[in-house]
Amino acid sequence: MHHQFQEEVRRALTKYALVPVLLLAFLGSLLICFSWHHYIVMRNEASRQTAAEVLTGILTDYEQRADRVAERLADGPQPLASLGAPSPLRTELYAYLYHEVNITHDATQFFLLDRSCRVLFGSRHTLPAALTPLSETWGIVRRLKEQPARAQAEFLTHPGAASRDLLVGRAIVQDGALAGYMLFVVPGEYLTHSITSPHLYFLLADDFQNGVLATGGGPFTTRFGKVADVVAAASSKRITYQKDEYYITQQPLPQGCTLYAITPVTDLLLRYLIGAGLLLAIALIMVPIILCSVGQESARRAKAVDELVEAFARAKRGDLSAQLTVRRGSQLEVVTEAYNHMTHSLRALMQQHEAETRATVISEVRQLESQFQPHFLFNTLENIKFMIKLDPDAAMQMIHALSSLLRYSIRTDVRQVTVDEDLAYTHNYLKIQQYRFGSRLRYEEDIARAARCAAIPKLLFQPVLENAIRYGSDDDGNISVRLTVRRDGALLRVTIEDQGKGLGAAKLAEMRALLKSRNASSRHTGLYNVHRRIQLMYGEAYGLAIACPETSGTRVTLTLPAVRKEEMEECSP
Repeated sequence: MHHQFQEEVRRALTKYALVPVLLLAFLGSLLICFSWHHYIVMRNEASRQTAAEVLTGILTDYEQRADRVAERLADGPQPLASLGAPSPLRTELYAYLYHEVNITHDATQFFLLDRSCRVLFGSRHTLPAALTPLSETWGIVRRLKEQPARAQAEFLTHPGAASRDLLVGRAIVQDGALAGYMLFVVPGEYLTHSITSPHLYFLLADDFQNGVLATGGGPFTTRFGKVADVVAAASSKRITYQKDEYYITQQPLPQGCTLYAITPVTDLLLRYLIGAGLLLAIALIMVPIILCSVGQESARRAKAVDELVEAFARAKRGDLSAQLTVRRGSQLEVVTEAYNHMTHSLRALMQQHEAETRATVISEVRQLESQFQPHFLFNTLENIKFMIKLDPDAAMQMIHALSSLLRYSIRTDVRQVTVDEDLAYTHNYLKIQQYRFGSRLRYEEDIARAARCAAIPKLLFQPVLENAIRYGSDDDGNISVRLTVRRDGALLRVTIEDQGKGLGAAKLAEMRALLKSRNASSRHTGLYNVHRRIQLMYGEAYGLAIACPETSGTRVTLTLPAVRKEEMEECSP
């Protein structure tokens, strides 16, 4: 029996030791192919599409802003040329443009010009040097005269800069006649920064194959600024350029430009070559070593297994307290040590796991509470800076509201508050938003008296209201939000509704899938954080739900247990 087992072990060792070596080369080849497709082809494709969407989105945003200015001035109560002097319309337009270009923090400049290309007002008093002298026969101005109903865009050469600025303009037509021009100058550095990737280079060329934007400093243009011929001719393939290897794909953009995504692969190909050589060397070395070691190893393992079988036989007879004993040096010694350790430490591990789980939940709740949307803080500070000039008293009130809001948000001594306490914080937030949106924001709340003393997680209302205000505008830009809090037996139900455009079926499904996940990976992290905190604090039966009524808008419903805060028991229901 012993010799038969030893022979079986020897054959098994030979089979399972040699077969992997023979398969190693094949699996290595598959791994190289998979690595190339995943890390080069797919990453290049995804990065290029993302960069194309970013560039197209930036251009579209500024075209829409130029269109809004043109539409406002077309129906304006005064001629365009008169906007060189102070007037309510000039103040309104300047405030809108200043707000729009500061939302993105991209250092964009804006200029309103009369028919003779003189600056009426702008973010600066004079045009950039690259735009002077500006005449009616120059580039974008000529095209705006020819097509006054459409926004136009082109890349502008900036002296001393590595990239070209994006120039977006729209003609201003009043009473059927050309009255002037609206221009936005988007810095090329901002465009370059928006699409920069640590894995590859991007090169943007205009319809004349001039390189207008480039990231990473790759040498892919000639000294005259033209895209190198070998790069321009490449389409989803590997090329050799200046003694280096690159994988290049390209994608046309709607504005007539071409975006090239260029992945350097010289080092990767070298690693592939070295890896293949190492695999071959290992195979040649390992085969004779394996054949020589199998005989000796089969004898040692057979003896170790006999001793292990005897130890388990004692355990089968009920001797669970006995220690497994195998002679030192056996390769199965780790099995005995793991078995003995498992029986003695199982109870301790369970207790430790429970304590760690509780600590993890508390830590995650605190982390979710601490997440504050940076864009709201940036926008508020920008509005305060703007309001200081126009209405210092209003700016001071915004500062007081923001101060109260921040003090409340960084408190770490409480996890739960009453509905009234969180509403007080929420009203400070809404006061800031009211100054920002003015009459376009209408907020209503209906809080049941029986619900005012209910205990809720801190910072419950603000993230959901912020999401409703941010995405709940209707076609006219108006925002209508309603907050309702009710007790429903043992439950507390909070409903926040807006009258915006609502979500499509696909977007609604995406949002619901996000709430079911354990990782927030979209821009709606505020809703996810609220949902996650409720479930961590009260259980999986509670949380947040999203619906889109057939009429319009979006409805977010929060369900929590209706319990009272301990120190507020004296508050009458």
